[in-house]
Amino acid sequence: MNFNFAKAPHFFVPMVFLGYAVVANYEFVQDITNDPSALPKAVTDYLDGDAALAIDTYYKSVMPHRLASIDLMGALRFVTFREGRSGVVVGEDGWLFSSEEFRATGDRSAEVTRAADSIAAVREQLAAQDIELVVVPLPAKADIYREHLADPVLPDELEALYGNFRKALGDRGIATVDTRPSLIEAKAAGGVFLQTDTHWTPLGAEAAAGAVAGEIGTSFSTTEYRLAEGQPVPRQGDLSKFIVTGGLSQPLGLGPETIVPRQAEPVGEAGLDDLFGTATIPVALVGTSYSANEQWSFIENLKAKLGTDIVNVAEEGLGPVAPMQKYLASATLKDAPPKLVIWEFPVRYLENPKLWDAPAAPVAQAE
Repeated sequence: MNFNFAKAPHFFVPMVFLGYAVVANYEFVQDITNDPSALPKAVTDYLDGDAALAIDTYYKSVMPHRLASIDLMGALRFVTFREGRSGVVVGEDGWLFSSEEFRATGDRSAEVTRAADSIAAVREQLAAQDIELVVVPLPAKADIYREHLADPVLPDELEALYGNFRKALGDRGIATVDTRPSLIEAKAAGGVFLQTDTHWTPLGAEAAAGAVAGEIGTSFSTTEYRLAEGQPVPRQGDLSKFIVTGGLSQPLGLGPETIVPRQAEPVGEAGLDDLFGTATIPVALVGTSYSANEQWSFIENLKAKLGTDIVNVAEEGLGPVAPMQKYLASATLKDAPPKLVIWEFPVRYLENPKLWDAPAAPVAQAE
């Protein structure tokens, strides 16, 4: 049998895994043999799953080096092959991208059509209560930072998906905001997406908020806000965790990254009515963690750009659809209907043909 030495490096990490598994599981068998009390006694435990849970718990307790070993293997895979686990695509120059974005490429006409039809139904439901809807599609990170990908075709397809989504919404008379040019222009001033995270930065959120204000205008402006910077916050990117989860991230150049959140503060006495709750808040924001997570400061940038307070009903970990479904059925909408609903909608979620079927449960991939 001839061995292909050209492929030998690809066998190295699996062989290390195999060697570790043999040694580690030998230790586990030795420990559990010496401590039989750890094993469930009743037959029913093995039938209803209690035994599996007990053994798994014991397995982790006698192998405290398990996570460190997984991190080491992840680091070896990243250094050797520039790869991570399923969920991340490793780009160039330390940039990481969500695999969801790459699953959104190809022919997505069916998903776009269904999304546009479903959003039109939401628009009609809101219009019945004299509420306007503006959809804010967010382009893919791999589209905005295509220069960090070796394959130029995939970003082109993601750009086309963004355009097709906006066109489908426009064809149905749904107002949208084109955030893509603003994000590309803002790159000259700094990062608009984090390198090792799915999300945008406060600068990216500011660029998108400016695009929203350019579309909506000042019709809701009642208060002047100034933006104040908060304390810097270190963030370990959600995508870097698909490679390593512990202290190896920094030596590998995978973060943490620093975020400086912003806070919108009313100027003078202009915002007293809103502060004391005596005025109806005219705008509501629905969306994903891009809107819900205070670190990105999207809501704060929107307040400053639009000159109004905003009710934020966005949620983390549910995608763009479930928060809107929950809002439409909520007492918040019934008791205090706004004049305008802004719906932030990342186009990467259009890769999921069952997006509109899913219940309000956490999405598989971290936002």
